[in-house]
Amino acid sequence: MGKRAQQKRAAKQAKKRSAAPARRASVFEVLAAQMPQLASMDFDAPLATPWGDFTETFATVGEAVAAAEENGGLSCFSFDDSGEYERGLHRGTDGWRYEVTLYPRGYLRELVTTSWLNADDRDQAVVQLRQALAEYVPVGLRRPDIEVLQRPSTTDVPRVGWTQSLPVTGLETWEDVRLAEKDLPLFDLAPLADSTDGLCAPLAEEVFVLFRKHGLTARDCAGCGAAVTDRHPHWPGLWVSAEHEFGPSCDRSRLDGKESLQRVPHIVDADQARPHGRLTGKEQKVQCQHCDAHVTAQHPDWPDVWVEAARYSSPVCAVVGSGADDAQGYDLVDAVYPHVPVGASSPADAAIAAAKETGYFFQPRPLFLF
Repeated sequence: MGKRAQQKRAAKQAKKRSAAPARRASVFEVLAAQMPQLASMDFDAPLATPWGDFTETFATVGEAVAAAEENGGLSCFSFDDSGEYERGLHRGTDGWRYEVTLYPRGYLRELVTTSWLNADDRDQAVVQLRQALAEYVPVGLRRPDIEVLQRPSTTDVPRVGWTQSLPVTGLETWEDVRLAEKDLPLFDLAPLADSTDGLCAPLAEEVFVLFRKHGLTARDCAGCGAAVTDRHPHWPGLWVSAEHEFGPSCDRSRLDGKESLQRVPHIVDADQARPHGRLTGKEQKVQCQHCDAHVTAQHPDWPDVWVEAARYSSPVCAVVGSGADDAQGYDLVDAVYPHVPVGASSPADAAIAAAKETGYFFQPRPLFLF
């Protein structure tokens, strides 16, 4: 599991445990049984960073430039508390430059991903995304040398972010680089790259309006505010977010002011909201071929979707976990995988097979503790 994913999942599980103190011990026992690494992992221990490894590999800027000459460029994806970044060396018209790209993350990244997935012309959508992200920056923070560019991705999903660079002339050590980049106006944009309303708040509707203004099909769930698409490669025709744990599940917290105990689908119109359905116990059930859950396609909340025939009726079979470093994890659209009944096939078959080979398919599904 990438370091970013480890920290994110640990934070989510810690939040859920603190919300139910009476059940804390038993919850931890369940988690420890499912994910032994959580029980033994020291989250206070310092973690090596990709950028730290990069600067150890190339002791000086000169060594990095020499390697960039051989490879046509050099870059390193890394993250810290302020954001997701790619730092590297690229040749410009005036010679080699040290470049920093700040990427959208959290809910804003999900809006970028789902807007691209929703597009009929995805090449044109990249141009529209660049325009939307440029206008997303408040006028007072815009600079002519901060561009919105597309950078190489580890998947088909484009990687688009705000980029600023400076010449490497006169920069000999990485401390020189650190001091030189300290005052780059790019870093003033870091709070915007996540969400202007805070880490846990959905994006404001104005952000969706801005993306639509640039011709993008930006859809948000009327129940929870998540950016959603019905063109996810593994969930065709079903509204799903690119969030890496919940995918097609909505908590309806924006409609009723409290989280739902039951997993229900996203909706794009508030008029579609209705009381949660209930299983009768008479539904036809079969076993999922990838997990031990018994699933049904006859749940009233999930018509024609294979969902767990249990209290929470989750359509999620497995969530992404280990097997991808942070640079690869940033580009993943796998989010979560659907149940596949024994003897059936799914649009996610190829991705599930690949996930099994890399070792991250059989991660536990999220525990819903309320």
